[in-house]
Amino acid sequence: MIEIPEIKQRLTIPEVWNMLGLPGEPGRCVPSCLREDRHASLSIYDEGRRWKDHATAAGGDVVDFIAAALQCSTAEAIRWARERLGGLPAEIRRPSVRVPIGRMDGRTDETPRPLPALRMAQSGELAALAKLRGFSVSILAAAQAAGVLQFLPAERTWGAPSWAVTCPARRVVEARRLDGQPYPERKWTDATTGKTRILPERKCHAWAASSQVKSWPVNLEAASHCRAIAFCEGGPDLLAALHLVTIEDASDVGVVAMLGAANTRIAHEALPYFRGKRVRLFPHADNAGWAAVREWTRTLREAGADVDAFSLARLERHDGKPGKDLNDLLRIGTDTWKRFPEFRAVLP
Repeated sequence: MIEIPEIKQRLTIPEVWNMLGLPGEPGRCVPSCLREDRHASLSIYDEGRRWKDHATAAGGDVVDFIAAALQCSTAEAIRWARERLGGLPAEIRRPSVRVPIGRMDGRTDETPRPLPALRMAQSGELAALAKLRGFSVSILAAAQAAGVLQFLPAERTWGAPSWAVTCPARRVVEARRLDGQPYPERKWTDATTGKTRILPERKCHAWAASSQVKSWPVNLEAASHCRAIAFCEGGPDLLAALHLVTIEDASDVGVVAMLGAANTRIAHEALPYFRGKRVRLFPHADNAGWAAVREWTRTLREAGADVDAFSLARLERHDGKPGKDLNDLLRIGTDTWKRFPEFRAVLP
C-alpha cells in the first residue's frame, strides 16, 4: 500500500487539478477552482505541494486539496490518490531502484549523455494528445503523474511542442509532435569535421542516456510488480496499453515497451524481472514487428517467462484507414470489432 508521505511526495496540486479537470489553470496566485471566484484568491506554493485560499482561509497539502475538490473526507481523498498512484496499472509506482547505466551489460566505458529537459503538460496539451491518439485525458494525467508521459517545449523540438514517453528513471525519451505532423528534415554543419549532416524527416525523435539503455524495456521496474506484463513496441502503444488495462480494470497487468522494433535485444540485467511472468507481446503488424517479436519471444522464454503474442494484422480503424498497432486498436472499426477474437496469434 502506498503510504501518505509517498502520496504527498509524488502528487502535486497542479497535477491533481488537471486530473480532476477543474476549471481554470493552476498557478502561484489564481482564481479558486473550488468555488466561484472573480479574484486571484488561491495560492499554490512550496513547489506545488501546498495551497491556500486567502478568501476562506482553507488550505493545506495535496490530500487536503483532493478532499476539498471532491468534497469528501480525508480518508476518501487518500483512497482516491492511492487508486491513481498504485491501485491501477496506468498509475503504477515509480521504481525505487535504478540499474546504473555503467553496470548494464558489464560495460563501464560510456559516459551518460544528457537528456532534454522535460516538463508537465501545459493548458490543453493533455486534451490535444487525447484527441490526437484516442486516449482518455484522465489516464494521460495518471501516466504523467507516474513519470511515463512528459512534454517538451517547441524550442527544444524544432518549432513544435511535443509529447514524450519516457521511463520514471529517465533512461530514454521518445518524442512526437503534438500536432501529429512529422519532424522536418534538418541540416547542420558538424563543428568537428566541417561536413554537412542531414537528419531526414521522421515521425519521432529519441534521446538515450547511452546506447546500452535502448535495450532496457521502458517502465519495467514498475511493471514487474504485476503478475502479467503487456510487452509493446513504441511509446504510443505503451500509453494505449495503459489505457486498455485501466478501462478493463486489469490491476494485475503491468505494461512495458521497447522503443522501436530495431531494439530486438533485451538487456541481460532486465531479464530477471520477467522470470515466472505471463508476458503477451503486442508487435506492430509489419515485417519489422514480427521479426522483433520472434527475437523477444526467444529471449523471454529463455529467461523463464510464459510468452505469446497478439496479432493486429488486418485491423481497420473506424475512419476506414488500415491499422497495425495497439494505439490503432483504440479507434477500431465496427467490422474489425466483430472479427476481433481471431486476431490473437499464439506463438509456437
